[in-house]
Amino acid sequence: MLIDKLARQVQALQLDLKGKTVLTEAATGAYIVTPILAAIAGAKVFAFSKTTRYGSLDDVFAATRELANTFKEFPLNIHLIDRISPETVAEADIITNAGHLRPLNESMLSNAKDEMVIPLMYEAWEWRDADMDIKYIRKRGFRIGATNERHPKVDVFNYLGDMALKQIFDAGICPYKNKFILLCNNDFGPFIAKVLSAVCDGLAVIDKDENRDRYNPGLVDWLGGFPEVKIPESYRDAEAIIFTAYPFDQEWIGRNAPIQLSQIRAQLSDPFILRYCGDINEIELEKNEVRFFPKHVHSGHMGILPSAIGNDPIIRLQSGGLKVGELLLKNETHYQGTPIVDTIQ
Repeated sequence: MLIDKLARQVQALQLDLKGKTVLTEAATGAYIVTPILAAIAGAKVFAFSKTTRYGSLDDVFAATRELANTFKEFPLNIHLIDRISPETVAEADIITNAGHLRPLNESMLSNAKDEMVIPLMYEAWEWRDADMDIKYIRKRGFRIGATNERHPKVDVFNYLGDMALKQIFDAGICPYKNKFILLCNNDFGPFIAKVLSAVCDGLAVIDKDENRDRYNPGLVDWLGGFPEVKIPESYRDAEAIIFTAYPFDQEWIGRNAPIQLSQIRAQLSDPFILRYCGDINEIELEKNEVRFFPKHVHSGHMGILPSAIGNDPIIRLQSGGLKVGELLLKNETHYQGTPIVDTIQ
């Protein structure tokens, strides 16, 4: 039962928000769990939502209430709101960087108390300028911290390989008896490779040379040299390129991009790019008849989300972010001897 998973994760993190007020979002799908987790941890929760292409306001509120009512230990203190008032912001001890609340800027935060903290539900290196006004946040002195997703009690990164497999299947192809190329420049690569190399016929890795030691040499064919693309003949018929590059909102593949489309076309018999994350020039790829999937991804967004493989990674991610909020309020950074607050410089 979903509510039992949420309670177990709150217990695993010893998440304690009693006496605190959390402002976050009420959302659809796997992200329904955020206000429930905070409330199980004892917080008074304001969960803001609005009608989107993913669901109507009424549906979101109804689903959130239904899940909250399955928790029997005590009544959950959740207030579902369709407007964020100055009074709500002023009461909040923790304001998450949830999608419905973004951007966190002066207009949004002007009434917040100085002691308010902002936990980010991603790692520090994944920082996105569009999410918040960092100059205003620093001017006000709000403490801000990202989530160490590799903390043993969070452990979201070990879902990255499952997400790559899901994207492969969604694209209409399969890993068995096929070769793939991982084109990567960030921390996702080794976690994707660990899973994918175990089920496909061969995985060639193009990554920054300094990242070589993070891969198991017995499981992958190391090519290195990112962003230069040099594909051996043995991978000319690779089923697809799994592409993941940071910054996520930078154009990486195109005519005048760091990765030349001409290189990919010349070295693969039928290139197919799976957009795990990182922008590509869709117009150029279509003009040159290079296949890619998904067909459209908003700039800066991932082409496959953790929620695509179920509730578990989102439960871990959101609870980890809330734990960061708890620790920021205490001026602490570690849980069970391991850093969980990923400092934003």
